[in-house]
Amino acid sequence: MSKNLKVQSNSGKLYMMPCPIVDEHIDSLSIEAIERIRKTTHFVVERARTARRFIKIAGHPSPISDLIIFELDKNDPENGLNDFLEILKKGIDVGVFSEAGCPGIADPGHLAVSYCHENDIEVVPLIGPSSILLGLISSGMNGQNFAFNGYLPNKSPQLIQKLKSLEQFVLRTNQTQIFMEAPYRNEFMLEHCMKTFSPNLRLCIACDINGPDQFIKTKTIKKWKGTKWKQFHKRPSIFLIGK
Repeated sequence: MSKNLKVQSNSGKLYMMPCPIVDEHIDSLSIEAIERIRKTTHFVVERARTARRFIKIAGHPSPISDLIIFELDKNDPENGLNDFLEILKKGIDVGVFSEAGCPGIADPGHLAVSYCHENDIEVVPLIGPSSILLGLISSGMNGQNFAFNGYLPNKSPQLIQKLKSLEQFVLRTNQTQIFMEAPYRNEFMLEHCMKTFSPNLRLCIACDINGPDQFIKTKTIKKWKGTKWKQFHKRPSIFLIGK
């Protein structure tokens, strides 16, 4: 093996650990992911409280208080992270959690991955649910060409401008555009979609994916008109637009 491809054989591994999209829906994870969570004692997470609850639900054999959990600072996620990840060089495995779904997408978990690549430490992605891909394959929209835009601006003028830009890109390229919003702002997002998009543009709303109250529906903006958006309040959702 060339020097450029070599990883540190005596180091720990960074495991990218998925979480259920819907709280406590643990059966949406692979057996491999659950077993790895149970074997890991050091974690990098977005929110310690959420992570502790999920680790407990996953059936970790150790008392939760015995686990080492590094919570990323949302205002300065790099602060202290590299110092924590130095334990990988001592042969200790580390798991990375998102708040929901797969880590490293629309969260700062990618910073831990960057550290590992810079230090020749192996990164192991585990199989789990991704609202982006599950929403896409359930939408009926173009899956050959798509883009995930993460969170859009949260102020009206900037949001309207961004939505118009995404629609024009869809019409010009037939590239499906995917975006999300904090669950408590779903009504705000959908109201702006109705005001901004043209009547024949298709919109898919996918909520609580894989959960008992799952909702996935694709319709034109014209057919969405009159919908009561309150039904989507505080529900984890992904939005897709396409021709």
